[in-house]
Amino acid sequence: MRSERTEAGTTAGLHGPAPSFIETSRRAQLIQAAVVTVNEVGYHRASLAEIARRAHIVKSAVAYYFASKEGLLLDVVQTVFGALGERVLAAVDGIADPVARLRAYAEAYVAHVDEERHAIAAAVEIVVSHRTADGTPLYLVEDEEESALLRSILREGIDQGAFAAMPLDVATGLAESMLDRAITLVQRDPEADLSTLRAHIVPFLFRAVGAPDG
Repeated sequence: MRSERTEAGTTAGLHGPAPSFIETSRRAQLIQAAVVTVNEVGYHRASLAEIARRAHIVKSAVAYYFASKEGLLLDVVQTVFGALGERVLAAVDGIADPVARLRAYAEAYVAHVDEERHAIAAAVEIVVSHRTADGTPLYLVEDEEESALLRSILREGIDQGAFAAMPLDVATGLAESMLDRAITLVQRDPEADLSTLRAHIVPFLFRAVGAPDG
């Protein structure tokens, strides 16, 4: 997704090497307006005019910050999933034991999806709907950096014998599938109650990777 973001030129509208406080605030406002727009009308109908209307600014002002609708919506993806990545990274910081790290990662992941459900739902809608310049659906674009932290936790646990011996790709796929259930639920129903999932996700995840129940 990173190369896709560069290709779309999401920062093409910025003037100068470092955005000012006003520019940063305006971009955040537009990203939030884009989230609302995508959730209300969908990816394909989320035009710059619709986004500008919800941001309470004129359409021409949007072009100052984003070169295109695609650039803005891809920035939504980067911002939303970047925040999720920062949340789980902070959660595992300072924890050495891989089992404890996996617990902290899973709990932080699902908690963030629960708390930021509207932004997550919009970002997923964009990922599912957008295609790269060569026609590849964005959700099929592989980016190992996105799963690097989870892979490192699982690799360490497997190497130490804390998790069952299995190919790393299998362990990662299992963990991602279970954690992404939270995203599926809020995408289907923005008001979905995730409390039951949050209560059971860690024990089920631990069983999947062969860790001690906790």
